[in-house]
Amino acid sequence: MKNASTTTAPGVRPGLNGAFMSDGFGAAQAERLATLHGDASGSLCGLRLAVKDVYEVAGLQMGAGNPLWQADQPQARACAPAVTALLDAGATWVGKTVTDELTYSLAGINAHYGKPFNPAAPERLSGGSSSGSAVAVAAGLADIALGTDCGGSTRLPASYCGIWGMRPTHGRLPIGGCFTLAHSFDTVGWFANTGELMAATFEALAHTRVQGGGGRRLLVADDALALLDPSVRATFVALVDELPADWDVEHLPANTFDLKEWSAAFRTLQAAEVWQQLGTWVKRRGPQLGEDIGQRLEAASQVHPEAVAAAQIVRIRAAETLAGLLAGGRLLTWPTVPTPAPLNDAPLAEVNETRARSQHTLCVAGLAGLPQLSMPWTSVEGAPVGLSLLGARGADEHVLATAQALSVTLQRGQS
Repeated sequence: MKNASTTTAPGVRPGLNGAFMSDGFGAAQAERLATLHGDASGSLCGLRLAVKDVYEVAGLQMGAGNPLWQADQPQARACAPAVTALLDAGATWVGKTVTDELTYSLAGINAHYGKPFNPAAPERLSGGSSSGSAVAVAAGLADIALGTDCGGSTRLPASYCGIWGMRPTHGRLPIGGCFTLAHSFDTVGWFANTGELMAATFEALAHTRVQGGGGRRLLVADDALALLDPSVRATFVALVDELPADWDVEHLPANTFDLKEWSAAFRTLQAAEVWQQLGTWVKRRGPQLGEDIGQRLEAASQVHPEAVAAAQIVRIRAAETLAGLLAGGRLLTWPTVPTPAPLNDAPLAEVNETRARSQHTLCVAGLAGLPQLSMPWTSVEGAPVGLSLLGARGADEHVLATAQALSVTLQRGQS
């Protein structure tokens, strides 16, 4: 594994916030842009769709944020099912977006293609790995955008960029025709600027309806609050205290669960699956990699089977605990991540430390395969921080409906 330079490579259009791939696809991308228009009668008619460069789009090679990986891929014969579903619903494709390298990052940095520009906080990172898709929506370059989510790759950039983002129940949506990092964690993900568009996108992807006003039973966990930056924690506590009486809020005492143990189990299981899927290619092709990605893949290659077995036990217990807590329509709520995005010039060690802290709140949905949505909430130190709702397996519609109701409540509180 060789380290790549940190300069921006061909394939980024800085004038469009660095969100979209362009030169790396050449005339083929231009041809796709001219032909992939949605069904004029569909529910998403007229909406612009950006697609993370991990999904197959007919006629293009899927790059997954690494030039050598892209060179090894054939041209796709058809679009991935998720892309097809949104086109069939009327959306019009406007381009592929930059992803963090091999999706193994939460930062929004790619050693080959640069850093998509965060329009909500220009001095800060956009978050990843679905960095370009989040930026495309936040900058108004797309109405909806597809990402993926393994360890937070949709939820975290949604928080950093001040937009809506969601990972569904694991297995709820087809992820065929898509690069996956860790098979038991990866899901389709998507972004939008409104709760209504989030629900409409899910309806098109899942062929379902999001109805009703959702529920109003929220769980607040002291175990999560302890991990937050003091300013984020204080703002969240004030929010909970000021919710109207028709919101039923229950506080879970400390030691209800161990987020640090869950995060460690998540990292172990994820790394083992990453190496299963990418190890042979890495050893055979010796790709140039960003420093952070190289470090993670090297660590992934060292995961011992005994550690995996122990982590699986933690995973089972976590899923059982959460199933009990979330029964009856209850939803966990907390800030999506403990802190605003790091600054663009933050040293790698600080970026990695922020990633590790963020995994404590992000790992829950991944470990148990649960739906989690991040919605715009507040600004801390001049940068967005999102608010999350996390529900039981299969409760995706309930999460979406409740999030819309909560968004209305928050807007009334600000008026």
